Amino acid sequence: MTKMEAKSEVEESNRMWSSASFVGVLFIIGLPLWWKTTEVYRVSLPYDKINSFNTLSHAVTAELTVLANDNAAAEVIVNHIKKEFEESDVIKLNIKKLVLPDDLRRTLDSVADENDAVEEVAGKYNLKKHNTFYVVQRSPLHQDVWLSEERLAFFRDAKASKTLVQVLKQWVYQTSILEGSRLDTPDVARQTRFPPGEEYHIVLSVVHPKPDGLAVDFDAGDAVENYIGSFVDELSELHNFTLKSQWLYLLDFDFQAKEVKDGSEWGRHYAVRRERLQLLLTRLEERAAPQVSTLPTLNIALYLVPCTHAPLLIYDHNDKPVSSSVQAFMSPKWGGVMLYSPTAAECAAASPASKPDVRLIMGTFLAQLRTLLGIADISSIPGARVEPLTSVRPRRWELDALLRLRTTGQLAAAQRALASLAQLLGEISNIVINDEVGASINSAVESIEAAETLLSKDLLEAYKLSLRAHIDAETAFMEPSLLALLYFPDDQKYAIYIPLFLPIMFPVILSLKNLLLWFRGKTVNKEKTE
Repeated sequence: MTKMEAKSEVEESNRMWSSASFVGVLFIIGLPLWWKTTEVYRVSLPYDKINSFNTLSHAVTAELTVLANDNAAAEVIVNHIKKEFEESDVIKLNIKKLVLPDDLRRTLDSVADENDAVEEVAGKYNLKKHNTFYVVQRSPLHQDVWLSEERLAFFRDAKASKTLVQVLKQWVYQTSILEGSRLDTPDVARQTRFPPGEEYHIVLSVVHPKPDGLAVDFDAGDAVENYIGSFVDELSELHNFTLKSQWLYLLDFDFQAKEVKDGSEWGRHYAVRRERLQLLLTRLEERAAPQVSTLPTLNIALYLVPCTHAPLLIYDHNDKPVSSSVQAFMSPKWGGVMLYSPTAAECAAASPASKPDVRLIMGTFLAQLRTLLGIADISSIPGARVEPLTSVRPRRWELDALLRLRTTGQLAAAQRALASLAQLLGEISNIVINDEVGASINSAVESIEAAETLLSKDLLEAYKLSLRAHIDAETAFMEPSLLALLYFPDDQKYAIYIPLFLPIMFPVILSLKNLLLWFRGKTVNKEKTE
């Protein structure tokens, strides 16, 4: 081999080893580094647990104690209740059967007033525990079943078992409403009540469109504190409430009311179509909403009708006056409005002035708040009577019903949100799942599992966990970072990177061919030399 050929061979070898180094750096370091830096970051999620959730599996276990005059009557009542509730998938009853002590039985038979009888039972049994209920026989009843404000109902005798079961199903445990809270398609009650939340803001807005034409004596602050405040204090275990009142002046609204002659002291009234009233909410939102916090807000508005359009009556779609003692309407998940018209005598005075009936107004708003928060209305049951509310606070068994409703609804909503999110993440591979989203999802799953366990032990703790699960699931589902690469799918990614890497890959591929031939030639020459 000449010196020239040796030098050429060395140069060829150096060139080939340089090419091999470039190829090695590209494939061993460059491509893995590119792949790693362009991959979608995804935290590991418990997909198996999420897919195993069943929104129809939430059954609340409730304690029910039956107290009868004798064992035979207790047996009849217990057997009928067990038979009617054995197929329920929302309520599982843990029933205790007891015979009334002789002294308590004699006292219940001799006491004239049912509320006094309730106090006698409360002196011997604990009526304050959540998710418990007592049905007690009391012979001198004027109806088959009498339901108190406490966690107790009286029944007259064993023949009242059918009515008692209806009372338990419709009033106390509200099984049909519980079933609706778990369905994918919301029922009317769920469409009306406010969504779950830790805190709510309640705002009373007094709308006075023409303050120069009518002086109004109404202390909104005291009304909110005395009525709404006392009401929400009883719900403090479920939600935190912030109360506020405000006056909105000169907010006039064209009701397009039609004057109708009548035989009242006014000689006429003004008729407004119910459909028109929804537009009033838009005007109220313009003035009231900016002054409210970011918390979910329950609005209650008192619209003081000017004397020029009083009295104002609401008409239905059949052009008939709405049969109600008050002119009020409610908007689902927004709040309620009451139209208050002054009297003819107040408007006829030299200086028109009005003093609205605070009890009537706040009673109307409390009824609307009960519905918006999820406390169901009581439908009539033949042979049964429920004790009328004697104060603004809800009945004790209504609190338990609301607790069960919120717990099962929140668990079902959390599971639906997680299932939808898991399906979305499975179908779209380039959605980023960062550590915060992963933590929220894992926390929601853990809370759901813990709440399901507590449904048979501690309803209040189960409620708190279900609320945490709902908040975490909604937080994860609405996380803005999930949209980071949603509009940058894989085909667009490759469309960007291929023009960048393709010009580089052509010489690399060609050099690979030359490298292979060179290494093959070196191997052949080495074998010949040997």
